[in-house]
Amino acid sequence: MKKLSLAVSALAILFFVSCKEEVKEQPVNEITIEQTTVDSTAAAPEEEGTKIKVNSDGVKYSDGKTEVEVSKDGAEAKKK
Repeated sequence: MKKLSLAVSALAILFFVSCKEEVKEQPVNEITIEQTTVDSTAAAPEEEGTKIKVNSDGVKYSDGKTEVEVSKDGAEAKKK
């Protein structure tokens, strides 16, 4: 009788261990960051006032009365 109760208890323990619910990992919260880039070559709206434009060709300056352009080849100034 002792062997039978020992065998039944061992089978019951194995049954409970095998049917135990697995611990599920909680999903990790994912954060997606979207970045937008601004095109530096986009044309800005023209406004009255001082304008300075710098690029690889040189520098252009205009204040409405005077225009100055400095480039690799030399400088040029115009008065309006």
